Amino acid sequence: MMMKAWAFVLILFLSSKLTYAQSISRADSLENQLRLSKPDTNQVLILSALALEHVASNQKLALRYAQQGMNLARELKFHRGEADCLRRSGIVLFHQGRYPEALDIFQRALDISESSNDGFGIGAGLAHIGNIHLVQGQYDQARSYLLKALKIAETIRNENEQANYLTKIGRSYLQQGYLDSASLFYNRVYKLIPGKSDVVIAEFWKDMGKLQAKEGRHALGMKYFRNSLPYAINRRNSVVLSETFLGIADLYRKAGQIDSSIYYGRKALDIAQRYNNPSGILTASQLLSELYERINEHQAFQYHKLATVVKDSLFNTEKANQIHNLFYVEQQRQQNLALTKREYTYKIRLYSLVSTLIFLLVLAVLLYRNNQSKQRANELLHRQKEEIEAQRLKAEQALENLKLAQTQLVQREKMASLGELTAGIAHEIQNPLNFVNNLSEVSGELVDELVEEAKAGHTDDVLEIAGDLKETLVKVNHHGKRADAIVKGMLQHSKASTGQKEPTDLNQLAEEYLKLAYHGIRAKDQNFNADLRLNLDTNLSPVNLIQQDFGRVLLNLYNNALYAVQQKQKQTGNGYLPQVEVTTYSNNGKVELHVKDNGTGIPAQLLNKIYQPFFTTKPTGEGTGLGLSLTYDIITKGHGGELNVQTEEGQYTEFVVSLPATQM
Repeated sequence: MMMKAWAFVLILFLSSKLTYAQSISRADSLENQLRLSKPDTNQVLILSALALEHVASNQKLALRYAQQGMNLARELKFHRGEADCLRRSGIVLFHQGRYPEALDIFQRALDISESSNDGFGIGAGLAHIGNIHLVQGQYDQARSYLLKALKIAETIRNENEQANYLTKIGRSYLQQGYLDSASLFYNRVYKLIPGKSDVVIAEFWKDMGKLQAKEGRHALGMKYFRNSLPYAINRRNSVVLSETFLGIADLYRKAGQIDSSIYYGRKALDIAQRYNNPSGILTASQLLSELYERINEHQAFQYHKLATVVKDSLFNTEKANQIHNLFYVEQQRQQNLALTKREYTYKIRLYSLVSTLIFLLVLAVLLYRNNQSKQRANELLHRQKEEIEAQRLKAEQALENLKLAQTQLVQREKMASLGELTAGIAHEIQNPLNFVNNLSEVSGELVDELVEEAKAGHTDDVLEIAGDLKETLVKVNHHGKRADAIVKGMLQHSKASTGQKEPTDLNQLAEEYLKLAYHGIRAKDQNFNADLRLNLDTNLSPVNLIQQDFGRVLLNLYNNALYAVQQKQKQTGNGYLPQVEVTTYSNNGKVELHVKDNGTGIPAQLLNKIYQPFFTTKPTGEGTGLGLSLTYDIITKGHGGELNVQTEEGQYTEFVVSLPATQM
C-alpha cells in the first residue's frame, strides 16, 4: 500500500510540474497584455485578473496588482473595476485568516457594486460575506447570503458562479452535518460542472471527497480527492490543495496507514505555511498532533503548540469582537437597505396613487369637455349630413345626366361609323346593280330580236340569239348573287354582337373593311384617291375574335388613317400621294396587325391623350372623340391584346394591334 502511495505521489509530482508550467504560461500571457495595455478600463481588468491568478500562490504579488488596479479604477471612476480589485484584496486577507479586514473590504466592494447596479459584483460580494460567516460557523447566516448570491447568478445566467455558490451552500450543510442536504446541492453542481473553471471543479471534487468520507465510503472519497488535485494544481490553488491533502491524510488515518497519513498531513501543512494559509495550518497541525501522540510525544506537542498559536490568532476575543461588530454593521446596513427599499416602494405607490387620482381628474375634465364637444359636433354633423344628402341627390342626378349624355355620344359614334359603313356598302353594291340593270336592258332587246327572227322563220338566227340571251342571263344571275353576298355579309357585320369569340380570318376581315372605309370616304369626296397597300401573311392562322366588335376597331383605325392622308392632301396639294398600308404577320405567339399612313402624324404632346374618352383633334361636329377610346377597350379588355402607336408629326402614324394567336 505504501508503494501505491509513493507511485501516486510521483504521478502527482509530474502532473504538478506540467500544470504549474501551464499556470505560469497563463500568468505570463496576462503580464504581456499588461505591458502592452494603456491606462484604461481594460488595464484595470487585466490587473484584477493577475491578482486573482496569484491570490492563492503569491499573496504579496496579488495584493500589489489589486492595489494598482484599484487606484487606476478610482482615477477612471470605473466602479465595477474598483469593486473587482477590492474583492481580490479581500480574498487574500481571507486566506491569511484576517477575517475582520477581509469582511470590511467585502462590504466596501458590495456598497460600490450596489451603487453602480452591477449584478455580478453584488452576487460576488454577498457570496464572500457568506463565506466569512461559514468559517465562523454561522451556517444559517452564511446560507442567507449565499442563496441571495445564487438567485442573482441565476438571473444573469452565469452558470460558473451558480456552481460556485451551490458548492459553498453544500459545504455549509456538510460542515453542519446535514449530509442529505449537502448531497442535494452537490448534485445540482454536478449538472453544471462541464466547462466550468478549474477553481470551481477543484472545490467541488474536494467537497465531494469529504462528503463520501463522512458517509463511510472511503474508496470513493479517495477517488474524488484525487479528481480534485489536477485542477487545484493547475490554478496553483494552495487552499484547495492543502485541504485535499488533509482529506487524503484523514482517509489514510482511518485506514490505519499512519505513515501515509503523516506524509500527506505534512504536505498539507507545508503548502499552508508556504502560502500563509492559517486555516490550513491549524487543521493540518491538529491532525499531525493526533497522529504523533502514540509515536512521538515531542512532535505531538510541537504540532499541538503550533495549532494553539494559530487558533488564537484566528479566533481570539479581539478578532471575534471585530467580526461581531462588522457583522452588526453589515446587518444594520442590510436592514437600512431593506428599509430604504420599503420606503422607496411606499413612495412609488404613493406617487402612483396621486398620479392616478390626477389622471382620473384630468380624464373626467376631458370627458366632460369631450361630451360637450361631441354634442356640438353631432349638431354640426347633422347639418352637414343634410347638406351632403342634398349634394348627393344633385350628384346622382348629374351622374344620370352624364350617363345619358355618354350613351348618346357612344350611339352617335356608332351611327357615324354606320354612316361610313353604309357609304361603303352602297358603293360595293352599286357595281353589280349597274351590271344587272344594263344586262336586263340587253336581255329585253335580245328577246325582241328573237321574236322578230322567229316570225321570219330564221331558225339559225333564233338559236344564235337564244344563246346570247342565255349568256346574258347567266351574267345577270352572277352579278345578282354578288350583290346578294355583299348584302348578307354587311348584315352579318352590322347585327348586334353576341360577345362570343370565334376563329376568324383576320386577313379577309382587314381587307373587307379597308374597302368599305375607303369607299365610304370617297362617297363624301369623289376627288379623293389613295394608294391602298395590303401586305397580308398568307400563312396567318385564324384568330379568336368577336367579329362585329373587331370590325368596329378596323373601321375606326382605317377612317383615322384615311382622314389623316385626306387632310395632308388638302394641305400639300397634288404633289402628295396619300397612302395607307395594312400589314399582318405572326410574331412570337402573337398576331400583329399594322395600319400605317403617311398623313399628318400626331403631335408628341397629344400622345398621352389620344385614348381618353371625348378627346378629338377634328373640328366640332366631325368627331365625338370616342373612336380610339372604344377601340382601345375592345382590343385590351375584350380581346386581351395591346394597342400601340408610333408616329412622327407631319410624316406618318402607325397603329400596331397585337393579339394572342389561336392555339390549334
